[in-house]
Amino acid sequence: REIFSAYVVFLRAVALIHQNNHWTDAGTNFYAHHLLFERLYKETADSVDEAAEKCIGSFGSDGLTLARQSKLMSELMNKYSTSPDGTLESSLAAEKDFSALAKKVYGVLKENDQLTLGLDDLIMSHCNVSESHQYLLQQAMNP
Repeated sequence: REIFSAYVVFLRAVALIHQNNHWTDAGTNFYAHHLLFERLYKETADSVDEAAEKCIGSFGSDGLTLARQSKLMSELMNKYSTSPDGTLESSLAAEKDFSALAKKVYGVLKENDQLTLGLDDLIMSHCNVSESHQYLLQQAMNP
């Protein structure tokens, strides 16, 4: 339960990182980046809602109290905070770290015989979205 709660919170943090970068990006490619970050945070927000509902349905709501979320969320916000010049880099780092966490969560759930077909599908679909986000961010960094 704890590890899947962390998964949900991390995914929520990624959505907030993209949204903050949407607001604060500046420079020559501002408008293109602005639109990219909007796409990323909206897609990630949809994933957050799916993950939270699956978490509560599978493990209960104890792991998603605001008090539990706030500590990890604060750590993640500090880790990925950036200046307007580094918005692409911070979003890419957050996506890569989320993918690594998703792989770990998948392994732990499988090892503990808690990986239902629905959880398997959910994690896989989130990883697919994250990989697409990583590709788009890398393309934006290397026009």
